Amino acid sequence: MIHIQETSSAQGQALCTQWGVQAIPYGDAWWLLGRGVNRVVASLAGLSADDLNPMPVFSR
Repeated sequence: MIHIQETSSAQGQALCTQWGVQAIPYGDAWWLLGRGVNRVVASLAGLSADDLNPMPVFSR
């Protein structure tokens, strides 16, 4: 199970690199930052391209 988790995390890291998004360690989580993306995720495993799409910003 750990090997699968590590492989999935490596794939998530590669996806971030491909999309120009930094994956910065943030405690026990990851801070995804760049290209209109600014979010924290628990794990890079299972990350998809949809997770790296910029989120719309609305003013209050």
